[in-house]
Formats: sequence, C-alpha cells, structure tokens
Amino acid sequence: MRRLIAFILAVLCCTSLSALAAQSSPTTLPVAWQSLLDDSGRSLAEIRSLPDTDWQNSETSLLSAGFTRSAAWLRTEITATEGGGHIIELSNPLLDRATLYILRADGSLETQSGGFDERTQDLKLEPYHNQVFELDMSAPGERATIYLRLSATRPLIVWPRVYADTDFYRQSFTQRLWLGTYGGVFFALSLLSLMVWITTRDRDYADFLLFIASCGLLQGHLLGLLHEQAFYRSPAVMELASLLLPVVASLAYAHFARRFLNLRQTSPRSDLLMRLCMWLEAAILPLHFIAGARYSIPADFLIGTLTGLSGLSAGIIALRQGNRAARFYLIANGILVTGGGLHVATGFNLIQATPLTLYAFPLGAGLTMIVVAFALADKVYLLQRARIQAQNDNLIAEQQIIEVLRESEAQLESRVAERTLQLEEALEQQRLQHETLERNSRAMSELHEERGAFLQIAAHDLKNPTAAIISYVDLLRERWHAWDDEKKIHRLGNVRSMAQLIFDIIRNLLDINAIESGHYALRPTSLDVRDSIQSVCDAFRQRCEVKDIHLKLELPDTPLKVMADKTALHQIVDNLVSNAIKYSPHGRSVHVRLEEESGHALIQIRDEGPGISEDDQSRLFRKFTRLSARPTGGEHSTGLGLSIVKHIVEASGGQVGCISRLGEGATFFVSLPKAG
Repeated sequence: MRRLIAFILAVLCCTSLSALAAQSSPTTLPVAWQSLLDDSGRSLAEIRSLPDTDWQNSETSLLSAGFTRSAAWLRTEITATEGGGHIIELSNPLLDRATLYILRADGSLETQSGGFDERTQDLKLEPYHNQVFELDMSAPGERATIYLRLSATRPLIVWPRVYADTDFYRQSFTQRLWLGTYGGVFFALSLLSLMVWITTRDRDYADFLLFIASCGLLQGHLLGLLHEQAFYRSPAVMELASLLLPVVASLAYAHFARRFLNLRQTSPRSDLLMRLCMWLEAAILPLHFIAGARYSIPADFLIGTLTGLSGLSAGIIALRQGNRAARFYLIANGILVTGGGLHVATGFNLIQATPLTLYAFPLGAGLTMIVVAFALADKVYLLQRARIQAQNDNLIAEQQIIEVLRESEAQLESRVAERTLQLEEALEQQRLQHETLERNSRAMSELHEERGAFLQIAAHDLKNPTAAIISYVDLLRERWHAWDDEKKIHRLGNVRSMAQLIFDIIRNLLDINAIESGHYALRPTSLDVRDSIQSVCDAFRQRCEVKDIHLKLELPDTPLKVMADKTALHQIVDNLVSNAIKYSPHGRSVHVRLEEESGHALIQIRDEGPGISEDDQSRLFRKFTRLSARPTGGEHSTGLGLSIVKHIVEASGGQVGCISRLGEGATFFVSLPKAG
C-alpha cells in the first residue's frame, strides 16, 4: 500500500509541475492589461469617459484586489496577428459576473456575459472550468478595445489570458489532463481508504474518508470542476456550495485531527481549542444568512486559518509525547497550512497574487491527503506487525500449555499411585492426625500471640490517650475560670482528639473481631466510586492544611459504579488516604486517582513519603503490624487499618496491593469490579 501511495504522489508531482509550466507557457498572446477598481456600478459609457490617469497599468497580468473591492474593470487593446478566432480565459471560476465589451475599429460594440451567477450565458463555447469568452478577429492586423467588468463576493483575483483558438485548445487539453489527474488522486485515495476501512474497521480511515471527500469537493469547487461538470447555470447551487463546502471541509479536518491524535486523552486543551474552532466554523452558516457573503466568507477564511494552526499546535504536542504517527501528520498539516495560508493571505491582499499562490491551496491539499495516507498506512503496518506478534505469542503459549498438561498428566498418575499406597498403610492415617494436631497447636499459638497483642494495645494504646484525657480534664477544672475562651476551646479540642483516638482504636478492634468471626456483614449496592472518594478527600482537607500537604484528586468525568457496601467503601478509602497523609512529610503531595481498567474501578493513592522496605511489604497487611517508617506528624497507628482494608476489599470481590521503593514514596491500589 505504501508503494501505491508513493506512485500516486509521484503522479501528482509530475502533473502539477507540468500544469504550472503550461500555465506560464508562451502560447498566450502578449497583452498589456490596465485595471480600475470600481464598486459604483458605472456603465461602460461612464467608464470610457474617465481619463487614462484613473487606470492603473498592471506590473503582472494578475489582478488582485482581495476582499478590499467587490468589482473591477480591465481594459486592453488586441491586434490580431493572424485572422481567426481568439479566446479570452479568466483563471477564476468563482466570479459572480463577468461582462466582456468588444469595441471594434468600426465603432461597433459586442457584449458577452458570463460568471456562475449569470443564468443566461450567451456564449458559444461549451461549459469550461474557467470563465472564457470568444473573440473573432477576422483579418490580420484588426484591432479591438476590450473592456471586462468583473464582480465577486469572494476575493477578487483574476488572471486574464488571450489565446489563439488553436493554442487555447492545446492548453485546455493540458489543463484538463492535470485536473483529471488531480481529481483522480482524491478518488483513488478515497477508494483506498474505503477498502481499508471495510477490511480493518479502523475509525481513522472512516474519518479520513470523510476528510478526503469534503476536501476533494472543495478543491473541485475552487478549481471550477463542479461548475463545469454539474452546476453550470445553477447559481443557487454554486452559491450554496461556495458557503457549505469550506465549512464541511474544516469540520472534517478538525474531527479527523482530534481522533487521529487522540487529543481528548493526550492534550485536553488542544481538544478544547479544536472543538471551539468547530463551533466557530458551524456559526458561519447563520452568519451568512444574517449578514451575507461579504462577512461570512472572510470570517470563514480566518476561522479556517485558526483551525489549521490549532491542528499544527496539537500535532507538535502529540509528537513531543512520543506519538509516532504525529510525524506524518505534522508534515501533512504543515503543507496544508502553508498552501491555505498563501490562499488566505492572497484573499486579504496581504501578498501579491502569483500563479503559485493561485494554485498553492489545491496543490497543498493534494499533497496533504497523500502524506496523511502514508501516516495511516504506517499505522496499519504497525497494527499488522503487532497482530502477527500476538499470534506468535499465542502459539508459544499454546505449546507451553500442552507441555504443562502432559507434565500434569504424568504427575497425576504418580500421585494416584502414591495415594493408593498411603491409604493401605495405617501409619499414614496416624501421621495425618499428628499433622492436624500440630496445625491446631500452631493456630492456638497464633491466637495466643494475637491475644497478647490485643492486650498490649488495650493496655498501652488506650492507656495513654485515657491518661491524657484525665490530665486535660483536671487541668480544665482547675484553670477554667482563669483561661480565656480561645484557650478553653483549644484544650477542649485536645480532649476531643484523645477521645477520637480511643474511638478509632476501639472501632478497629471491633471491626477486625467482626471480620474474623464472620459477623461483618456487607450490604452491596450500586455506588459511584467518585462520590465516596470526593467525600473522604473533602473530610481530610483541613488535616492536609495543618501539615501543608497538597491533596491532588483525579476523577473521571463520567460515573464509575461498583457493587459495594457504602460504609465499607468509605472505610477503605478513608484508611488509605489517612495513611498517605500520616506518612507524608510536610509540604509534599498526596495523589488520589480513579480510572477504569479492564472492567474494574482502579483506585490509586500515592504519597511522597519515605517508602516501604521489602521486608515491611511482605507483612504489610497482617494484623498488629508496626512498620519501620513512622508517621511524620506524631500520629498514632494501631497496625490494624491495612488488615481491615484487605479483608473488606477481598470480601467485596476485589484486590488490594502496594508498590513502593525506599525513598520514593508508596502507591496503594484497590481494584473493584464494576457494577453490571
């Protein structure tokens, strides 16, 4: 597919070079044109009465007034070098009206009219992509004065050329060859994108197909192909196409850029800017019906330029983030923005119109389509390579599974034989009974150790805050009348903190006892995890301010629901966030993030504390575990919080874990299945 696209690119380059060479070929007659910008609507007689000083000699054969004027006059004198017909061609298919006045030496006046807004064109020639007039000069040396009245609601840019009729038809063949090849490139790329989309069902190719189709129709309109082939003498349709096609092409471009670069995920700001451009582009239609083409078309030029520059900026951001396809996109967008920029600058009369600026946008659009096709082909190649690699990995995995099954079968036969011998021996039964007694003994020993730990907590952890409460109460009773209100409130706050600590210790002890005894009942309902996380984080804001800790919260825009007990979910998040704040140094950050991953809700709490050693990680979720790290603010820890979290998470059908290195903080994650 890459070779096919490269061939299309080569054909477009060759035909473009030949077309540009043909446009400036010496087959045109050397005619010096004079121009007069005039919006007043004066008649030919009034124009003829003006002094020659009002007319401006053109340094080039192109008349370029841009949006500054909507009408102009051209005049010249033509002397026939040989008898026969002559053709006057105006290289601008978007002229509303063009009227030709021929003043012959005998004083006779001949008038011809044209332009896509002219319903009754009195031309003998067949429809053509540019505006053409027929000039009959019957004898060599015959002279005639030519006046051209031109008007347009679009940029007033025109390139008048005079041919002998035979030279014109040769030139016409070259132009039609180039235009046919140019249109064929868009058709071939559209057909190729359609085939690839049908084969791969890749949405990028569907968006690219829409982009090609809209851009191809726009270029066909700008080059006069639609006027020649379909809308000849249909001014209403041409007017609608002049308004609608640029809007549709810009919208298709912005939509393709957003999806191809995945701006919603990689660059939300660029995605917002592109969506704003799309809304502005859509507003062109009501602007046209309210204010008319004089305002809507310049606005479309400016908004289209903004859209192209926004796409260029988004491509640069995507490339910096390592998006390989963004390289081709940037090349394509750079070509399109350059061609479109020359087109817009010429329309606003910021630069002098030349044959290059006249055809820069069509050529840039054609090259852009080809380069973007390269980008999509490269993406398909990478996907195919990844698919082949996945198939190879699957084959290897299947072979490994077969080997494991064979080994398992052999092991099963051996175990059956061993078990048969064991059942025949009475001593084996005694050994099993002895092992059972030993296990029971170890279990009793563990229960004894846990009972000792429980008594230690009850004796030590509850004793200190209780003694502190007694001391504070005695102090309050003795000095209550001597203290001011602020000091009283402060001391009462100390009493409440100690009481809250006792309450937390007792609650943890009761929870772990209820879990192990099987009395901890969960009442799962469909919950939005975002609400629980937001509630917990809001409750810890004041505590974070005391330690100068920044609590950063990342929640998805849409609800993420799980089947869980509301109180249990709150307790899970509360324990993990509390631990993160407890072990974070002053001035650091705690990151709380929620996202969807493989049908699960993934909660991640990351701190920037001292981290957890490998030895501590191995016993992290056991009861009464005291880690080597200590809380940074002198907070209390019972060693039960993580054990409770593990039991609740597993009872809810989820998983909990920790990733940490010493000196690099710790990340605790909880994965809960989404609600069906």
